[in-house]
Amino acid sequence: MKRIILTVIFVILFGWISYTMLYNGFSGVKNMSIQTYNGSFEDIEPVTNPKIITTVTGILNRANKITHTQYKIAVEPTYKIKLVYKDTKEVLYVHEGFDTNETLISSDSRDHYFKINQNQTDSIVQLLSK
Repeated sequence: MKRIILTVIFVILFGWISYTMLYNGFSGVKNMSIQTYNGSFEDIEPVTNPKIITTVTGILNRANKITHTQYKIAVEPTYKIKLVYKDTKEVLYVHEGFDTNETLISSDSRDHYFKINQNQTDSIVQLLSK
């Protein structure tokens, strides 16, 4: 009986730790749009396709979250992505070429950064630019 209880506790603990490590909080997105950094979102039709939104949020949720670090970036972002949730909006700033084969993503409403590789960046840009 003790073995079963310990196994259940271990599985729950392992699942909770995995969830907190692999989830960055990008859920409940109703629509999203991408624009060059200097462009305006007013001219863009937002993406509402659930498959595309799920794919992009999946990439963002699997991104490497960087906390307790503050970057001073000398160049402007390449793109900005507007995420519209049920009650709020968020703008992500995409800094391509941050490091070799890496892209840095910052947010206007979060205190941490995210890193993704160039293939993931290309996928996001391609999906949202259609």
